[in-house]
Amino acid sequence: MFEHKHLVVLIDPTEDSALAVCKASRLAKLRDARLTLFACGFNASLASNHPLNPETAEKAKAAYMQRMMEGLETIADIARKEDIEVKLEGVWDKHAGAALMNYLENTPADLVVKATHHQNVIQRTLFNQTDWELIRHCKVPLLLTKANAWSTPIRVTAAVDPVQANDKPDSLDEHIVSWGKEFAGQLGGKLELLHVYDPTPLLIYLDQPTIDSADISEEIREQHEQALHQLARQHEIAQSDTVLETGSTLSVIPDYLHQAGVDMVIMGAVSRSGLERWLLGHTAEKILDRITVDILIVK
Repeated sequence: MFEHKHLVVLIDPTEDSALAVCKASRLAKLRDARLTLFACGFNASLASNHPLNPETAEKAKAAYMQRMMEGLETIADIARKEDIEVKLEGVWDKHAGAALMNYLENTPADLVVKATHHQNVIQRTLFNQTDWELIRHCKVPLLLTKANAWSTPIRVTAAVDPVQANDKPDSLDEHIVSWGKEFAGQLGGKLELLHVYDPTPLLIYLDQPTIDSADISEEIREQHEQALHQLARQHEIAQSDTVLETGSTLSVIPDYLHQAGVDMVIMGAVSRSGLERWLLGHTAEKILDRITVDILIVK
């Protein structure tokens, strides 16, 4: 999966990226890959019209970018201490997400890493505009890291939908699980499969005097359980490493990940036909916005 052996860390000046670089360095070292620290510099005052002559304005802009690159040099030392090959890439651009995707068009990478943050008090992730732009448009897997160090051994959970209730392509779960096994194996941990389904809408419509809703509920559970266990067998994952939960995915998935002490969740994003961008859907976006552990998004 790391065919290019190249990881890119997007450095956001509004985030503390040190831990993200540490995690990326660990992955790079395991795969003998190189690392690029990518950052965008932009200052509205320097970009606007002002009385300075063009030469002076360019010098001011160059000085601004030089300070940004010096900051990248400092954070690059985190990776260089691990004997990782590090390249620094700085561009003048107002939109970091678009700039990074332009960079990736000509410089293939296996993974993009970016720090994001959450507030424990309300258990809500706060994605910024760049995060959402990458979630929707980035063509390579995206790892959004939080301020939590990985435990030893790492605990990786793949959020799957083996019954295809959400109209996912058949190959998406296979892709999610493959990435999960890759990460867990390389990082000395193990992978568990999490499947959450909500039978409530169906049971509401089947709430008739002549129908035993308990039997229907059990039948639905057996269907989902069998599909989950079959997916696990296909990937040689023990049945004991599968988790089946019922309820609203919007609340159950984030709550389970937090309470179970998961380090990283792997989720899939699908491309909707007829649209020129990747979409996750309103519900999936709400789920992502509540998850407080590292999120790896594969497509």
